[in-house]
Amino acid sequence: MKNPSKTTDRNNSKKSASLQSDKSNALIAAKLRSYYDSIVDEGTPDHFLDLLERLDAAEQESMKK
Repeated sequence: MKNPSKTTDRNNSKKSASLQSDKSNALIAAKLRSYYDSIVDEGTPDHFLDLLERLDAAEQESMKK
């Protein structure tokens, strides 16, 4: 016969681990969201926008030929 106390201890341990995992996942998600938002707020660097414009112009020029 199983010892109900051991079963309860195992169930509590699993629940505790699950809650800890949920808290860890929430913390990671919050940090990733914060990091993503900070990158979005930075905007696109001017030199990258210039490069995109030059590439677009070169593509348009090649389509004319």
